[in-house]
Amino acid sequence: MGATGTYFRHIKDAVVSIFDGMAVTASHLIRKPYTIQYPDRIPIRVQDTLPFRYRGILDVDLEICTGCLACDRACPIDCIAIAIEKNPQTREITISQFDIDMAKCMYCGLCSEPCPTGSIHHTTEFEGADYSLESLIRRFVPEPIVAYKPKKGPEPDADVAKLLDRGMKYVDEWAQPGSDKPPATAAPKLAPTPVSAAPKPAPAPRPVAPTAEEKKDDAPVVSGEGGETPQGGAEHK
Repeated sequence: MGATGTYFRHIKDAVVSIFDGMAVTASHLIRKPYTIQYPDRIPIRVQDTLPFRYRGILDVDLEICTGCLACDRACPIDCIAIAIEKNPQTREITISQFDIDMAKCMYCGLCSEPCPTGSIHHTTEFEGADYSLESLIRRFVPEPIVAYKPKKGPEPDADVAKLLDRGMKYVDEWAQPGSDKPPATAAPKLAPTPVSAAPKPAPAPRPVAPTAEEKKDDAPVVSGEGGETPQGGAEHK
């Protein structure tokens, strides 16, 4: 009976365990779901909910690219390929190639830090899946283009000015490393509490020279056989 009882007890435990698990599963059939099916069933795009500093897929605004090659030199894994040509007479730089291999990019942000205009920057896009590695190479220059030359004054082109404003915001707020970042808004300084000066000590009284009579009265007296005589005086008999 012992072995038989153990056998049936195990069957009972298994059935109870199955029903316990199914009860938990069945309870979720009548509950309101908490999961969100991506990318549907949300009021706004996920990309629009990400912060400005999010390091998503890289993008390049060629309209403000100076062709300085700073991003190419800063990339630690050489996923950026840029080809430029400089005209020695006009000193204009022509960009003929600007490719980024997103299959190699590690989203470190080092390329966007030295950019003087914020032309290359991270976006909030993260959907980079594709069917081949070659298709992950983003080519930004369909045909050669003259590099942007910063103006000494305000940018006259309104469209380019908007790109510069966005690029410089990215550089000033997020791309500058460490101590180069603009300081945070400092708390207002409180006025120092006035400290009352310590009272000056009263001057010590100046000594006054004694008079002749005071000197005579203060002279010591020496006792002898003939009576008391001031010290230094002669005894008269």
